[in-house]
Amino acid sequence: MRTSRVHRCASRTLVAVLAATILGAAFLGYPGHSQGAGSGTQSSINVAVVPGYKAPTYPGYGGVGTFPASNPRLSGYHFSQLALNNLTAGNLASYDTVILYGLRWSTISAGGQAALNAFAATHKVLIWDSDGTGPQNYSTFVQPFSTLASNAAGKPQNSVVTFPKFAPPFVNFLASNDPSSPYYLDPAQLVDDPSMINDMNAMKNATKNWGPMLLAQNAKIPHGGWPLAWSYGVIGKHTGMTIYSGLDADAINNSELNPNDDITELLLQLKAPFRTTPDTSCAPTCKPPPVPPEAKPINCTFAKHVPTHWVHGRVRLVLKCSPAQGITAFARMGPAGRMLASGTEKNGLIHLRVQTRLLRTNHVSRPAVVYGNSQQTKSKFFRLKVDNTPPRLLSLRTGRSGSRNRVSFRVSEKSKMRITGRGSRYSHWVVVARHKLNIVTLPGSVRHARLILRDRAGNTITRRLAW
Repeated sequence: MRTSRVHRCASRTLVAVLAATILGAAFLGYPGHSQGAGSGTQSSINVAVVPGYKAPTYPGYGGVGTFPASNPRLSGYHFSQLALNNLTAGNLASYDTVILYGLRWSTISAGGQAALNAFAATHKVLIWDSDGTGPQNYSTFVQPFSTLASNAAGKPQNSVVTFPKFAPPFVNFLASNDPSSPYYLDPAQLVDDPSMINDMNAMKNATKNWGPMLLAQNAKIPHGGWPLAWSYGVIGKHTGMTIYSGLDADAINNSELNPNDDITELLLQLKAPFRTTPDTSCAPTCKPPPVPPEAKPINCTFAKHVPTHWVHGRVRLVLKCSPAQGITAFARMGPAGRMLASGTEKNGLIHLRVQTRLLRTNHVSRPAVVYGNSQQTKSKFFRLKVDNTPPRLLSLRTGRSGSRNRVSFRVSEKSKMRITGRGSRYSHWVVVARHKLNIVTLPGSVRHARLILRDRAGNTITRRLAW
């Protein structure tokens, strides 16, 4: 038994060392890693979650979901709960990473804050904010900043996400809009989910000594902020790492999102290698995280109003974008739904023919339009009232009434009716009620006609009539 334990321990250590070595080599484009600077780097293994898996609930707020320590995608990490009153240098010594989960910085004692700041100098500190904390001021954090809060709305708010692009060789290791990238986050999921961006907290724009990795705005934060940002523990040495995430963690246990962007983002943050020893290529005068070059903002609006009435079949949407060149767009239902339409810019416009048969019928859907170019990607939702179910005839009879012909019918839903054939009495549309017995008489000279029924969305059925 003793030998077996030694072998298992040695194997786990070897795997951890190999993983850190491989990651250090693979992420030379990662935070400030210059050529030959891969030594002294490691990723997260032993993680303390403060104040525990269950975040506090503050007055006036709804709290946040339980920390997903048992999620299979996170099985490569060892999580432990650490209470606020145990936040000391001694108790942190066995960890390489600390996650502040749904916690207000102001509730941490001065001693606890000092211990975290010292820890961040050569280790990793992840701050997972949420709509349950409200706006915060981290003025006493090792890299000070403050945040804006959306507060819980629980529904889409015309949210927008922008993925900043950096000059090579720096790699945005926390967010990418490229589906082939290992750092991919689904833009449609970010804005379509009721929580992630719609209820986000965000670091204030232009925060000193921090690097933005995702830019976003919503109805409550119209001028935008940084829901993802990072810095070093000690900038001059490029040691340690601090990461801020304001993606609302209410979605972190949503099993309907597959993959879940919250879990993906947490995984990317845990994988990110950090330095435990100074970067000899630049210390002690290493520079802060890079700030992306300011890209010319892109914006797309609907050139024609999205229909507000009930629709069926294919619905044509037209986007007008500025600047227009090189922009592509697609529409999709839900964070992981099927593609509904796609298009590229032509003559300043993007035409999308949305296939509503891929959406739920007799239902108001909220698809997302994702558009962008090589520098930016933005997303916005729209509403479609979809009805692809034609009316049903519950009964239909023809007969004679004296010298006149008669047709009687019941229909499953409120519809418009017309009869084509000889005679003009019912050549125009007439509204008929659902389930009500409708009786129509026609001249006896009419031998053949067509009954046409059309519902609210334009679904139409036709029946031949004969006497």
